[in-house]
Amino acid sequence: MPISRQLLRPVSSSFILFTFILSLSVNLLPWQAGLVGFAPDFVALFIIYWTLNQPRRVGVGVAFFLGLLMDVADGNILGQHALAYTVIAYLTLARQRQLAVFPFWQQAFVALGLMLAGQALMLLLRTAMGAPFPGWAYFAGSFVAAFIWPPLSNILLSHQRRPTTEEL
Repeated sequence: MPISRQLLRPVSSSFILFTFILSLSVNLLPWQAGLVGFAPDFVALFIIYWTLNQPRRVGVGVAFFLGLLMDVADGNILGQHALAYTVIAYLTLARQRQLAVFPFWQQAFVALGLMLAGQALMLLLRTAMGAPFPGWAYFAGSFVAAFIWPPLSNILLSHQRRPTTEEL
């Protein structure tokens, strides 16, 4: 059966939770600081993915909670990630039905715009609080996120594409 006509299996809440725990862990690895912006914000990337594909389970509230977790764990200004993730989730949900039918390469451009908006919002908050401008390399992680969007989406959808016992 072609993949385009294949029905997707439901996603368990534990799998969604696992992906968010994994993304929080990857965001907090020590190598993130050494890459100076070249590593994407995996939590934001997964928020975009899950609000796009599971809008009834992951929304603005989940994004806000993950943002607060990220702020506390990273030691940043409290609410910085929470605001950015909430805006990203809202913008994704506002056009979810349109974006869900786009091919992955077009979704990658949308993800790029959303990631850039989130990073610009966080940068605006940091500079308003007196932090110096980190340079334009700060935005490189958004381009890396857009580049990995198609394979990441395929990997996450493969979990739902597993054949059922009726197809075997």
